[in-house]
Amino acid sequence: MTTEEFQQGLENIVRQFQAADYDARHLLLDLSEKILELEDQCPPQLPANLKTEWNSICQEIAEVQPAFKSHRKTSILFDRQGMGQPGRQTAIALITRFVALSKLVNRLNA
Repeated sequence: MTTEEFQQGLENIVRQFQAADYDARHLLLDLSEKILELEDQCPPQLPANLKTEWNSICQEIAEVQPAFKSHRKTSILFDRQGMGQPGRQTAIALITRFVALSKLVNRLNA
């Protein structure tokens, strides 16, 4: 996959993040499949620090997947501690990192 194709894939997901208006936990789980499809598509031209960040984001997204796909509440994002606040914060942090990475990849191609 070229850097431009990778960038386009990231931008499509970022647009969906920005257009959504519901709980970040559900949003992250809704789009995690698309993100993980891009996991192994990281172009070799990407700088090492961005590859490391990309792999870290993908690993953390894989870790928050529900144990059973049909039961989202089995994801660690839906813990009952703090009325779900830690899970929301984790989801927001992952989304923020994803958006930041997308912007950096976009700058590389500018």
